Amino acid sequence: MRVLIVGGSGYLGQFLLKYLLERPEDEVIAVGYTYADENAGPIDHPLTKIDRCRAFRVDAATGEGMDACVRAMAPLDLVVNCAAMSSPGKCEKEAELAMNLNVPTHLCRTLLEHNQKSEAIAPLLVHLSTDQVYDGESPNSVEDVNAPSPVNTYGRSKLNAELHIAENYVAGRHVSLRSSIITGSQPPLRPVSRPLFHDFIVNSLKGDEAVTFFEDEYRCPIAAVDIVAHIVALSKLAGKDAKTDWLMRYNMGGPDRLSRVDMARQTAEVLGVSDANVEAVSSASVDRGVISPADISMLSNKLNSLTLVSPMGWKDQMRLALGMAKM
Repeated sequence: MRVLIVGGSGYLGQFLLKYLLERPEDEVIAVGYTYADENAGPIDHPLTKIDRCRAFRVDAATGEGMDACVRAMAPLDLVVNCAAMSSPGKCEKEAELAMNLNVPTHLCRTLLEHNQKSEAIAPLLVHLSTDQVYDGESPNSVEDVNAPSPVNTYGRSKLNAELHIAENYVAGRHVSLRSSIITGSQPPLRPVSRPLFHDFIVNSLKGDEAVTFFEDEYRCPIAAVDIVAHIVALSKLAGKDAKTDWLMRYNMGGPDRLSRVDMARQTAEVLGVSDANVEAVSSASVDRGVISPADISMLSNKLNSLTLVSPMGWKDQMRLALGMAKM
């Protein structure tokens, strides 16, 4: 299987890359990935030293390098787009750049151009979207019941990405997965710049001073390894011979609807420590410079039924992330 991971040196991309590299040696796997390190060229970047990986420096916002990457990797079976500006606050401050980065205009165009030249079956395109396409007004959103209506730039850019793919890529050969908060251990191949939320929780529980957590924003966190399982299952179901009859967009969350207070207290239970310093506060008590949807919990039954993946709950996610359980 020939796979292109756009954003493969990011957090989720590394877990997918690790999985692919651990597959049986009798499968031919070529993995490409992009990265945006200003000071790391394609020669000295640490991921280039991994056997069976090919590295390409691509600017997702301008498309520079995309043609050379796809041309070198073709024919492709699977393309997974993990690349994004994912900080809502940063997206709000740099709205134009967020749109250029998060809507995969150049990726879709380049894949189509190469597909038309080769007359091969188009690779399955799996795009990582977000639960923030919902407005947060209803709990347990369902894909074909709750219409997306994002309240911030990040959510709008991700919804625009879903719509662009639906309108500009091969029908039946793409799917957008609306992910909730992603949990997991430290990335397996190289550090990433953003701190992990569960690390913040664990460090907070170690101290005596009160630490505030929002009690009125709800999500359905999902483990990185469960996302990888969904993607792999979709790639197998898609095959090479026919268009899929799936939905174009699926919710992709874990089974638990939790506030951040819930996450902190359940993590304390897993660790066997006190949660006395966990202080519940309203999200309105903090000015984050961006509107945040209140309840973007969602039901992911349709995707789970399709892929036969049963995502783990928060406590099991924490046991895995903290090295208390094996994958």
